[in-house]
Amino acid sequence: MLIYFRFCKAMTHRIVGINFAVLLLSLSLVSFSSFGAAEVLRVGALKYGTVNWELDVIKRHGLDKKHGFQLEVLELGSPHATVVALQGGRVDLIVNDWVWVNKQKNTQRDYGYSPYSTEIGGMVVAADSGIHSFADLRGKRIGVAGGPVDKGWLLFRAYSKEKLGVDLAEISKVKYAAPPLLNHLLLNGQLDAVINYWHYNARLLGEGMRSLVSTEQLLNALGFDKKVPMLGWVFDRAQAESRRGLMNAFFAASFEAKALLARSDEEWDTIRPLLKATNDQVFVALRDAYRSGIPDALSQEDAQAIRKIYDILYPPLNQGVAAESDTPVMLRAKNSEPSKRNNNNKFDEGMFWWQFLRPQES
Repeated sequence: MLIYFRFCKAMTHRIVGINFAVLLLSLSLVSFSSFGAAEVLRVGALKYGTVNWELDVIKRHGLDKKHGFQLEVLELGSPHATVVALQGGRVDLIVNDWVWVNKQKNTQRDYGYSPYSTEIGGMVVAADSGIHSFADLRGKRIGVAGGPVDKGWLLFRAYSKEKLGVDLAEISKVKYAAPPLLNHLLLNGQLDAVINYWHYNARLLGEGMRSLVSTEQLLNALGFDKKVPMLGWVFDRAQAESRRGLMNAFFAASFEAKALLARSDEEWDTIRPLLKATNDQVFVALRDAYRSGIPDALSQEDAQAIRKIYDILYPPLNQGVAAESDTPVMLRAKNSEPSKRNNNNKFDEGMFWWQFLRPQES
């Protein structure tokens, strides 16, 4: 009996010891999982949009893991859906322009902006159109993407007034439509020229159309001698400040992906299915346009240039009087009286994200 009692006691101690060891192992695994798991960063992108090209490179090469985060991509059906996803907290970043960010900041929505691309588009005409300058656009049918307040269209109107003394909208027949429809209408001879986004223009060039003037050339003519980051990564600034390291890790991965796309033709061969190119010429045009738009990290020169472009689009009606809210100068009624209310469409330099310094590439 004594031997049996000692045996039971020994087995009890052994079982307790094993259970305790299992408990310690479980706790250690939980602890390791908690501390070892990478933070998730969610990016909203159009399902068939160009942003996916870069995001694919990041995921495929494990650049998110290399920089200590986990990238999740939420594919969305429209530009408006990306904005709603950001505002609703479903995603951490989207791509948009600084005009939108500035407008949000003027309505007390604090978003940040970091360069994504210098490409926004330009004007394309048929190769045999006979249109070789702005003067040739008089009476022509011009298709415009983005509506009457699109920044590209407004810049073309500003250039026309500056150089020709006449508003392009007043001497041409303007049609606002979705980008794919504009391409279709130009290719079928139902428009004489289109002002479209860069990747739609690239498709037109690949189909034999001709560039009349790019937005970059237009800005050069207006006195800007450096490419300007017109599109950027956009994000909630307060959240970004609270996890600055994560945001900068993403920007580092983004620039690393861009560097791969800048130097490697093989990388483009891999992502070619994402481009939906109808032929080799379209594929090359898309690749080259993307490469042309790769920006540097944000600089003071960039910020100053963006401010000057803003002043072209939204100058005061007269000295000392605020511009009309949300109304580009080209759209104000002739002889309109200066607005007496406070200007809630002023330029806000607080949008710029200065915390990221692009690493030197080897």
